[in-house]
Amino acid sequence: MYGSTFTDLALWVFYPYNGAARAKVQFIENIKLGKIGEHVGDWEHVTLKVSNFNGQLSQHNKGTWLDASELEFNVGNKPNAYSTLHGHASYLHADLTLLEKGGVGARDDTEQSDFVFNLGAYELISAEYLGSAVIEPPWLNFKREWGPHIYYDLDIELKKVRHLLPEKLKSLIDDIEKVLPNEVLGEEGPMGPKGKNNWSGDEV
Repeated sequence: MYGSTFTDLALWVFYPYNGAARAKVQFIENIKLGKIGEHVGDWEHVTLKVSNFNGQLSQHNKGTWLDASELEFNVGNKPNAYSTLHGHASYLHADLTLLEKGGVGARDDTEQSDFVFNLGAYELISAEYLGSAVIEPPWLNFKREWGPHIYYDLDIELKKVRHLLPEKLKSLIDDIEKVLPNEVLGEEGPMGPKGKNNWSGDEV
């Protein structure tokens, strides 16, 4: 799409474990959703599209293009990205993001802390346009899932949550499933970076 006018620098991070999701139901701000969202293994990424330069932050369901002036910088020219509690999607600033509809939504929480990944300490694993200059590590071509299938009954987990709510909010529990991202509802371990739709071509 962009020809050779931009270079995408995709920074991939593997998280060993994805914790359970949490939700907001109207005036109840923080509800634990039992086992919903738990899985072993989670690949997430942040992409910098360099034209000197714009960036994209990866989020569940979508990405957002940002000008360099909108990014936070901690040390030198290294931009910050905040990874959400349990979910690991990345956001521009530390805050609460609600994936919400009709007062019911999934929480994506981020905050500043001393736990920092320095992605400046990276391993270059693929650059196809450079030919044989970069040799891909064998694990990059692992075509299977990076975690086991976790079994749980979604209806049972939602019933547990429904039991904790006031009577007038119990009927809203069924709406939670509608607003949860597919990544949260999936119990499979993830495919590696090459198995993701945004691995090949321009990231748009």
